[in-house]
Amino acid sequence: MQPGTEQKLQEIFRAVLELDESESVASLRSLTEPRWNSLAHVSLLAAIESEFNLTLTIEEMDRITSYAAACLLLEEKEP
Repeated sequence: MQPGTEQKLQEIFRAVLELDESESVASLRSLTEPRWNSLAHVSLLAAIESEFNLTLTIEEMDRITSYAAACLLLEEKEP
């Protein structure tokens, strides 16, 4: 992953899910994080697309079920 990409992604997750700076995002999963509801998911997708200048397909959107999955997807999308 390019330098700064992971930091930006962490900031997106913290902002959308209203997490403190001290909370780790590395283990976040949509199934176990109560703040990750359908509205938060749409907000995460929009913020990721905006921040990284991407257009995600429906399949890619469905893959983002954890922070780790978002990282993997961004790595795949990097030039």
